[in-house]
Amino acid sequence: MPTLSKHEQSAKLREELSGVSAFVLVDYTGITVAEASDVRNKFRDAKCRYQVYKNSVVHYAVTGTKHEPAAALLKGMTGIAFSPEDPGAAARVARDFAKDAKNFKVKGGIIDGQMLDANGVNRLADMPGPRELKAQFLALLNTPATSFVRVLNAGPQSFLYLLNARKDQLAAAS
Repeated sequence: MPTLSKHEQSAKLREELSGVSAFVLVDYTGITVAEASDVRNKFRDAKCRYQVYKNSVVHYAVTGTKHEPAAALLKGMTGIAFSPEDPGAAARVARDFAKDAKNFKVKGGIIDGQMLDANGVNRLADMPGPRELKAQFLALLNTPATSFVRVLNAGPQSFLYLLNARKDQLAAAS
């Protein structure tokens, strides 16, 4: 497979990043080949795209876009990770992998044009993903209906308790 020129890589990366709201930049200096394969597999399992580019390619890709603040983080060895579906997925994988691998570090990231430091990436990783948000929303929608059913059921249930108490009272008197 022929390698693309820097300008072609930059244009392709710009197109991919135009559809994402967040991405993470990592420093992979000093990781072993096994760790590199492991981190790639973890990103792939989380449906994230992880790629190592030359800093100049990433710089040209983000110049003039909402992701332009990321250019300040382009020093040393840089890998870029993002997910088109879940803005926090790449941050979660990078954070978790950085805990285990001593040479793998999170440089920072971008979310909707705002630059994040490593702590900001950790906060992004703590945010629930789309599936969790949908589950929380459905639970929120279900709560009023459940409460309404309980209110409707409370009257007849209380009346039944009253009748049972009266029955027990009459049975004890006889």
